[in-house]
Amino acid sequence: MTTGDRSVRMSRRLVVGGALMTVMAHSTLAWARQIAGDWIPELAGRWDVTFTIPLGDLTTVWVVEQTPSGVTSVATVGPNPMALSLREVRRDGSRVRLSGPTRAGDAVLEAPLDSSRLQGRFTAGNLRGTFVATKRPDVRSHTLIEIFDQTIGTFEEMLFTSTPFDSAWHARKAELRVTLEGATERDLVRVVRTLIASTGLSHNDYLLEPTPQPATEAGRVESAVTWRRLGGGLGLIRIASFVEDPAERQRLDEAFGELADTRGLVVDLRGNSGGNLGLAMRLGDRLFAAQTSVGSFATRRALDAAGVVAMDALSDDAFETFGGYEVDAFQQALTHAGAVRIVTGGRAPTYEAAVALLVDNGCASTTEAMAAVIKESGRARLFGAATAGRMLSSRRLTVMDGYTLRIAYADFRTPGGLDVEGVGVTPDQVAGDGDAAVRAATSWLRSQR
Repeated sequence: MTTGDRSVRMSRRLVVGGALMTVMAHSTLAWARQIAGDWIPELAGRWDVTFTIPLGDLTTVWVVEQTPSGVTSVATVGPNPMALSLREVRRDGSRVRLSGPTRAGDAVLEAPLDSSRLQGRFTAGNLRGTFVATKRPDVRSHTLIEIFDQTIGTFEEMLFTSTPFDSAWHARKAELRVTLEGATERDLVRVVRTLIASTGLSHNDYLLEPTPQPATEAGRVESAVTWRRLGGGLGLIRIASFVEDPAERQRLDEAFGELADTRGLVVDLRGNSGGNLGLAMRLGDRLFAAQTSVGSFATRRALDAAGVVAMDALSDDAFETFGGYEVDAFQQALTHAGAVRIVTGGRAPTYEAAVALLVDNGCASTTEAMAAVIKESGRARLFGAATAGRMLSSRRLTVMDGYTLRIAYADFRTPGGLDVEGVGVTPDQVAGDGDAAVRAATSWLRSQR
């Protein structure tokens, strides 16, 4: 892809993002009118919240404050996998009732009223569970305008490209900044998220992180790596997430060891939204007999130092080679050099038989990088559906008043120069969901003998 092609695609994303920003700006102003209920001063502050459902625990953060109209606003400002949006808070004697929509359906949360801890039950559509909310000690100490200015300033400085920051960006920024006069922290979060989303780029977010909790047996999740034998001398390895855990790399080694005698292998990455390098690098070790490039990353600093606007224009000697497993070491190398070429392979017994890789639109980030490289190299045939097109390297930066700014810190290209962001990876053979994709993959594997 040429620099010109990249600029055209970036411009299209900015146009779409700008239109989205305009719509969201108007909805932000209307949002306060949708909140109803009572003012309950005992709830004011920041809360760590854990929802316990049959599939496990979900943690987030609430900010509770009084709106200009005098009611209680409960804003979900942390991770929000349920898309919970609380719109009404009522006091019922010694109890509190919160309600609003979620991805699963309308939610109702009820608990005894307490100024430091809420513990009760909730429903959301057909979903049932319990929740615990614990008051946090940290509070906001700066004005909303100060927080906005510092956060967006950091975003403008650290994003991997300066292309979005044109006159239209600055006009949008000024328009949204004005809305924060006399607003709430809920409005701040919505405004910052709206503005950074207008870039049209993935891997950007703004949130309060939940306070880390001690690990418990109940909080453990299933392993990211599982495997089994299929009929006809074939095997299947499922990688649900590229987690940063040496134990999972060991499990992947065990999987390849136990399936080493198979005559073909299905590697199922469907629904794997990415993660960190370690496990993906170990997968590369098992698929590539010799050291192989699996893509390159470049930061804004590298582009500025070379006087270019896109990483396609960087010379080969601008890249430092990195082949480690640890994400911290990768980030250090990227910070030091500004541009890094990732290599893997040749460090473990290689699986020699044919490989089929399963992908879908739930595959993003690290998963897309591996899928793109494996397809380019011809090491495996891809089955399923196109991936999400969200392939950038991000960092989490602590900004003013305890918030975390997740920022797309580095751009990515495959060894063949493919820009996956906004495009995704297309499978060699489109296949259906579930077992249909496995059947298509195993049929092809049997034909390779």
